[in-house]
Amino acid sequence: MIKGFYIDNFKSLVDFRLPPKPHQLGSFTCLVGLNGAGKSTVLQAFDFVGHLANGQVGTWLKQREWKASDLTSRFLKKKLIQFELEVTVPDGTLIVWSGSFNTTEMRCTAETVVVNSEGDEQVLHIKDGQLLVSGTDSKPSVQYPIRSMKYEGSTLSFIDVRDVHPALGVLKHVAANLRSLDLLSPQSMRRRAKEGTDIGYGGERLGAFIHGLPLKEKTALTEALKKFYPKVAELSTTALRAGWKDLRVVEQYESASLSRLESDARQVNDGLLRVLAVLSQVSVSDGSGHAVQPNGLGQSCVLFDEIENGINPELMQKLVELLLGAERQVIVTTHSPLVLNYLPDEVAKEAVLLVYRNNAGHTKVTRLFDLPSTQKKLALLGPGEVFVDTNLEALPAEAMLLDLISPAS
Repeated sequence: MIKGFYIDNFKSLVDFRLPPKPHQLGSFTCLVGLNGAGKSTVLQAFDFVGHLANGQVGTWLKQREWKASDLTSRFLKKKLIQFELEVTVPDGTLIVWSGSFNTTEMRCTAETVVVNSEGDEQVLHIKDGQLLVSGTDSKPSVQYPIRSMKYEGSTLSFIDVRDVHPALGVLKHVAANLRSLDLLSPQSMRRRAKEGTDIGYGGERLGAFIHGLPLKEKTALTEALKKFYPKVAELSTTALRAGWKDLRVVEQYESASLSRLESDARQVNDGLLRVLAVLSQVSVSDGSGHAVQPNGLGQSCVLFDEIENGINPELMQKLVELLLGAERQVIVTTHSPLVLNYLPDEVAKEAVLLVYRNNAGHTKVTRLFDLPSTQKKLALLGPGEVFVDTNLEALPAEAMLLDLISPAS
């Protein structure tokens, strides 16, 4: 599970830490704030670091129609993006991956992985043009002459994790499987696709992804969807000519002349498609169609932008309960007080984070219910009611004042 995230010089994120110290991320996190505060940028930053780990930064930029120069902050004149990701495993071991990504060279020119179990142990670092990687009990440490090597993103992208310290395998799996679905759209989800190892940023490979699921996982996904749409009887997928995959939703109506009503994805309502996309990431294996690994190490983090979009308010309670109980770590953004209202108070205190811009224009974050004004209201109102009853435009000043009084340690 990801416990902390730091990034500097990524778009509006300057010296940005999530959550603010001394707090740690839990299994569910909800980001709120005004338009333009930087909520989506936070999700994009996670996605960026994930693509460093799998060595696909160029492809990632192309998919988003960005250039490398779009990544760095306009407030700074630096080409290096610094980051740090803190990951814990079930036995309590902390893995800290930090590095500096050079937007000109398109790779990390500095990188370190430290394991803190019984004391800090450096298992990966770059020094004098050499990558030094700790081995296993039976295999020696490995050196790579990275100056002469061609690679993109992080050195994790080319390391064979079977031959090195086990913490690197865990880290690579968690980081490389980070999924930010900040571009989900019904139009994309209605498209046919040929291959689907994941559902795609916009959900454009949803049908192909479902087609590739084992029968057990596909059945589990259908059953999960029935909790939201009881008339759904089956998710039907077929392979067409040239490898295209077709997704159809079969509904069962007792009184209809045709008891089974089959609709292709182009005719299915937006809300059902969006719920299906969310379920495919939190109800099936590790969200990428792969079986969950032992000890829960197969679980990574999935991020959704404006989770409430296109979904009927009547379904919101079920959706929030699903996200709270998911096996995967989940981070969402929302503008909906309904999402907050279905959070227990104790969860809301820990999980709801206010994203805002400070006077310098940098994106910052604080726990919403740590602010004196919202904390007082929460004693009388539900989290969503506090959200509605609060002037969000006034909160950044309160957050900055609180930061001055009790700065993060």
